[in-house]
Formats: sequence, C-alpha cells, structure tokens
Amino acid sequence: MLGVDLATAAARVHAVDPADGTVLAEAARPLPAPRTPRPGWVEQDPQYADAARGALAEVCAALGARAADVAALSVTGTSGTVLAADADGRPTGPALLYSDDRGRDLVPAGTGASAGRLLWLAAHTPGARYLHTPDVVVADLTGVLVTDTSHALKAGTDPAARRWPQPLADRLGAALPDLVHPGTPVGTVRDAVAAELGLPRGVVVVAGMTDGCTAQIAAGAVAPGQTIGVLGTTLVLKGVAAAEVDRDGVYSHLAPDGSWWPGGASNTGAGTLTATADLAALDTEALAAGPSPLTCYPLPPPPRQGERFPFRDEQVQAFLVGPGADRAGPVQRHRAELDGVAFTERLGLELLAGLGVASTDHRAVGGGSRSLPWLTVRASTLGRPVSRPATPHSGFGAALLAATALEAGGPAALPEVTARAVHPDVVVDPDPAQVEGLAAGYRRLLDELGRRGLLEHRPLPTPAVPA
Repeated sequence: MLGVDLATAAARVHAVDPADGTVLAEAARPLPAPRTPRPGWVEQDPQYADAARGALAEVCAALGARAADVAALSVTGTSGTVLAADADGRPTGPALLYSDDRGRDLVPAGTGASAGRLLWLAAHTPGARYLHTPDVVVADLTGVLVTDTSHALKAGTDPAARRWPQPLADRLGAALPDLVHPGTPVGTVRDAVAAELGLPRGVVVVAGMTDGCTAQIAAGAVAPGQTIGVLGTTLVLKGVAAAEVDRDGVYSHLAPDGSWWPGGASNTGAGTLTATADLAALDTEALAAGPSPLTCYPLPPPPRQGERFPFRDEQVQAFLVGPGADRAGPVQRHRAELDGVAFTERLGLELLAGLGVASTDHRAVGGGSRSLPWLTVRASTLGRPVSRPATPHSGFGAALLAATALEAGGPAALPEVTARAVHPDVVVDPDPAQVEGLAAGYRRLLDELGRRGLLEHRPLPTPAVPA
C-alpha cells in the first residue's frame, strides 16, 4: 500500500506492507518554499501533482518487482490549505496555506478559517473548482474530483451528513466538489498514469484524512481508550469517542469506521522551553533532579501568549511561581518546564475523559517525544506506561488507511489493520521515585490555575491501566 503525504516542504511517499507494517520503500520530492507577498499572506506554488508523481515513480522503481503488488493508495495533507482549480482539478493559482489569514473577515458564522480563504479565492482568483491540496493529487491520478470530510472539516462541513456549510454552498455552489467519507474508494489510477509511474493497473485510490489524523493512524490510536500526545512545538491530544465532541477548544473528525476522533491543541509544548542549547544534557540532569517544587505553565512569550486547550484565554502568559522561582537555575527551570508540559498533557487527557474520550493506552509522538527523560516525566505524571510508535509518519498512516480498501470490513477494519502494522519503538514505564512528587506538583498547578480563574473545575482523574 502507498501513502502520499503532502507536507509544506515536500511530497513524501511510503510503501508499506500492511500485514506487519514493514516500510518497503520511501521517497520525497521538494515543494516550492512558501512565500509571503504581504503580511499575513502565506502562499505556495501548487506543484503537488508533479511532486507526488515524482515520489511515486521513485518508490515504484525502488520496489522493483514488488510494485506489481501495490493495490491501493491514499493521500494526506495539511488541514485548511486551499486553492482554485480548473474543471479538471488543475490549479489556476497559488495555494493559500493553512496559516494564511486572507478571508478572516469573510468567515461566515458556524464555519472555520478555511471557509474564509475559499471565499477570498472566489472573489479574487475565481476558478471552476475550489479544492484542498490532496484533491489535486487525487484528480491527477484518477480524473475524479472529490474532497474528503476530514480535510474540509475546518471549512465548517457537516462530516456525518457530508454537507458543505450553507453559506459556502450558496456562494460557491457547483464549484465545490462532492464530499466523501475518509476511507471511501473514489476511483482507480488511470491506466496511462499507472504505466508512467510503474504501478499495476487498477490501483484503488482511497479518500484520505488530514496529516494530523493519519499521524494518529500511524500511532495506532484508532480504537476506544487509545490516545495520542503529539509533542512538537505545541502539544496536541487526540483520542477516540463513540459520539462527536464539539466544545470550546475540542473538535472531532469523523473516522473511517464511523467513530469520532476528538482532539485539542495546547500552545504549550517543546517550543515553550526557555533553554536553547544542549537540551539532551539538560533533560538528563533535570530528570535526576526529581520533580520540581516550582509551579510552571509554559507558554510562548508575548505577543504570542494565550492558550486554546485545556482552557481558553487569549491573554494568559507563562508563569513560574513558588519559593525561589526568581532564583531558579537552568536545570531547575528546565525541570519545572518539563513538568509543566506533562501536567498540561494530563489535564487535557482528564478533560477529554470527562467528555467521553477514554485514555487507557497513551502513545507519544512528535519531536519532544524523542527525549527519553521527558517521556519518563510524562509516564510518571500519568502514572502509567507511555509508548512511542516506531513509524510515526503521516504517509505511513495514509498507507494503512489505503489498506482498508482490501479488508473484508472496509474502512471499519482500520483498528484491525493498525493492530497488525503499528509497533512500539519504546515503552516507558513510570519511575516510582517520581510519581508522588509529580502528583503533588500537578495538584499545585490545578490550584494555581483555579486561583487565577483559568480552570472552572477540577477534571476527573485519568483512568489507570490495571496492573
């Protein structure tokens, strides 16, 4: 199976054996660097189809005779990147990236930021179709124009009903492609394209999901009780629920098997650490120092302050309080920050649990999860093991999503596919010497957040994994 990942910098392709998750080949082709012609504008030359074709051809060449076994592929990309295209899905202008703020004054009530970008395109660079970036690659490979409900979620679509929001439907009408659920087979690679790339005839193209969702698939967090903590510049928490969760700071993607994947994104994360040099050594020293007696909530400095989840406050700033906080040395401050991010992870998981998103099996991905000392702090804060998946790549997850096209249960078989194919790189257990001190530090943080009026009530505790 093949997974095509349209990241901002490159188009990447993973070839995966879904029987056991072995990565058989991978390749990448660079995409043009984004440009900012005006403040707040972030656009990119839309060379997605060419880059995807180049990476697909390289992977097929690397597979050799095994390329004949490729049966399905899926495409994933960043959420909210949109463009205008002709009637065949070929771009007619630059793509407006997810961070582009054009159209922010045009966002209709009940929709999202990408709806504003779509309306801006309609007013300034009209096209026969308005698409998300994966749609361009799917159209190039198959000749079929569709959008999956996951990539279109931030336009305000109703994923269950597969319906565009009425303000967009009224304005754009037939220029909006049909919506399909993730995991839906939408067509096959055209014979001429397959011959050019080295693919066999009849490769099924499966509707994808956003890169955040395919990263969740790559982590194997697709069944009730499984959650994922993506610790990069920020901290994103995602899980699985039987019903849609839609509240301030939490929104849900409709999963291929009909479940819902709620998630929330905090502004805390590895990008809020104040240390900038020799982080690996600091992590080791900080772990040895033990839980911090200080109380810290790490956030970006002004003017980027504010929090989105597990509480919302646009003005809140990072704080470090407690005896001797103003005299804390580099190791002491670093440990307080590591603890603070881990406490935010626990708080977010407990709030999600109160909304019906259980967490009994937590997986950690993202750049910050490469630190074993920090993983120990996180596991000790949660009081249970934390696993790190071996292949936490969105393209890998897209390939596993594609594999459901050949399963008897179709998209509903995704949990069975990930159970076979996703394996841990490492499992980190709580350190008994750290658990009690971290639990006390977490209670202090809850008290401080309550004192500042940032937390209305204490969350339910995270369910523990039975011994």
